[in-house]
This record gives sequence, structure tokens and C-alpha cells, in this order.
Amino acid sequence: MTTDDPTTDEPTTDERCESCGMPLTHAGRYCENCAPGGVLQSFEERFERMTQWVIRSEGLDRDTAQARTREHMRTMPAWRGHPGLG
Repeated sequence: MTTDDPTTDEPTTDERCESCGMPLTHAGRYCENCAPGGVLQSFEERFERMTQWVIRSEGLDRDTAQARTREHMRTMPAWRGHPGLG
């Protein structure tokens, strides 16, 4: 479902990115962070970027951030069952 957000000029949607879980601001499966230009980034690139975000936002060491990223990505439709999460 798409609605207009009165605080911005951008439409919002109740849908979430199938790669990272962020709310989508447009129709589609992936957010602009995960699919710049509409093409989903590789697992390796997405994993590294998400790990870096966890390090910055939560102040975790790299090993803990990677474990947290793997745990989260296992729940995302785009990555569920990916061999890199084994």
C-alpha cells in the first residue's frame, strides 16, 4: 500500500526492502541502498556494506557485526538460504 507522507514530497509504502528490511519509498522489491539503479548488489557487497553499517551504528567489533549481519540477512527474502550465510 502506498500513501503520501505529509512531511515529505516522497510517497511512502508499507512495504520493506527484501534485501535489508528498510521501508521502501517507492514501489519495488529493493531500496536504493541495496539496488542502486534498480540492480541488486552482489551478496558480498551487500554483506560488507551492512556489516559496516552495524559497526558504525552499534559500535560493535567486526566479528560481532558480521555475526549480527548474517543473522539479519537470514531473515531477508533476497538472501534467505544463501550459501554465504551458512
